[in-house]
Amino acid sequence: MDLAPAPPEPAAVALRPSSRPLRFSVAAVESPQDTYATYAKLLSRVGQRLGVEVEFVQRRTYREVNDLLASGQLDAALLCTGGYFDIEKRTPGAVEVLAAPVVHGESTYRSLIIVPAGSSARSLADLAGKRFAFTDELSLSGRAWAMKRLEELGKNPDHFFGGVTYTQSHDRSIAGVASGIVDGAAVHSLVYEHILERDPSLASRIRVIERSPPYGLLPIVASMRLEPSERARLKEVLLSLDRDPAANEALEKLQIERFIAPPQGLYMSAGRLMEGRR
Repeated sequence: MDLAPAPPEPAAVALRPSSRPLRFSVAAVESPQDTYATYAKLLSRVGQRLGVEVEFVQRRTYREVNDLLASGQLDAALLCTGGYFDIEKRTPGAVEVLAAPVVHGESTYRSLIIVPAGSSARSLADLAGKRFAFTDELSLSGRAWAMKRLEELGKNPDHFFGGVTYTQSHDRSIAGVASGIVDGAAVHSLVYEHILERDPSLASRIRVIERSPPYGLLPIVASMRLEPSERARLKEVLLSLDRDPAANEALEKLQIERFIAPPQGLYMSAGRLMEGRR
């Protein structure tokens, strides 16, 4: 089994060729093919509501997406929480948070440390010298929390594991643990739950040994290079998608109940965690 990322899917939803497209990216918390398949329909509806073409732009890593946002080559993106704090740190004020998804009644998620069901490990500390999968260097759930947890345990994160693989998506990390390619992984709780719903047999092959506190879920951001009126209209459309019958099927497939304006403090604990992370 190959854990290497597949090439990103080319995509553009052609609605109004005469208008400049809204360039939108989605963090590849799942593999690019799955990310494209699940979000393309929703973004198409967003474009219809805005009256513009939406160009779905994908990149392999979270940092590549951030670089496009910072340079003005992207207009908006659904970022991983860790990726959001990276762009805030490197280019302060480059983006505005417009919305956050609500999943299972919450706008939070956790990092999970998972191991094969037959592993003797009972905590992250038991994985010393083992093969471990991270998703992305900027991922909170797929790297940062595990690194912070090792520091809390008095371990040196840079020399703790016997080998580290970056899979670039949580589903590939989960597959790596299930197949025994790696001895453990740090993954996004909602992706883990979603994958177990699709394949309940994985529950007999994987165990969760640690869970993080809750953190604010995947912000949708807009580039500050967009006109204020465009940012305001995009936010308005996002916050009303749950009342749009044409968007219901896509939202249901994504298991998103609705988008909300992030409540004050939603990302505060994530910001503290990501501060000083490499």
